[in-house]
Amino acid sequence: MIHSQFWRLRDDDSAARLATWVDDEMDLEHVVCVTDKGHQRAGKRLTPLSIELRYGKVNDFVWTWYGECLLQDRVVELLKRECFTGFDVKPVSARFKGRSEQVPTLWEFAVTGWAGLAKPESGVRRTEYCEKCQHARYSDFENPAFLIDETKWDGSDFFMVWPLPGFIFTTDRVAIFLRKHGFTGIKLMRVEELRKPEGVIDGLTPGRLSYWMPHQRAMKLGTNAGIEEI
Repeated sequence: MIHSQFWRLRDDDSAARLATWVDDEMDLEHVVCVTDKGHQRAGKRLTPLSIELRYGKVNDFVWTWYGECLLQDRVVELLKRECFTGFDVKPVSARFKGRSEQVPTLWEFAVTGWAGLAKPESGVRRTEYCEKCQHARYSDFENPAFLIDETKWDGSDFFMVWPLPGFIFTTDRVAIFLRKHGFTGIKLMRVEELRKPEGVIDGLTPGRLSYWMPHQRAMKLGTNAGIEEI
């Protein structure tokens, strides 16, 4: 199945509404490299997401400063009713900063759909890899229209492309649905109009695929795609 148009789903540029992590309620894996101290880094989040929000109306889609996407209950229900594929949801602990009022139930949106590695024509290539700790770095994309290799796409409505696991890619069908319902807190960008990720100076460092997918699925997908940082 071939699609003529893909989109990236992202936040609506409202920095004031971005949620912050409650650091002391979450644990992160710590990666230690025995050969390069510069590779010491935080790894996979080991506990459910815990966040604080600025007091006020809560959008249908909520985003954190680190790029996690959260959904209100009604959004999850509508997505499931439409039988959209390529996603799962995880529980979230949420509160207003400095307030006791209850926050609407939120769920962390987790992409499970897959479209393999970005096409070489996009300009993305691996430039660094450490066999000891699986630290990997890729060059940034130069031609976003070539990011998605449709021959590797599993047909899911929501999917990721490696090494851009934080980008939520989706289809025309989803884009039409989102616009129809007028959900707040989101922006849709055509893939060919994407810009270099904010803050990226010297390439992409996606971490390991198993940070973003269940381990067994990451092993299968990564092996088939020739990804070493699993």
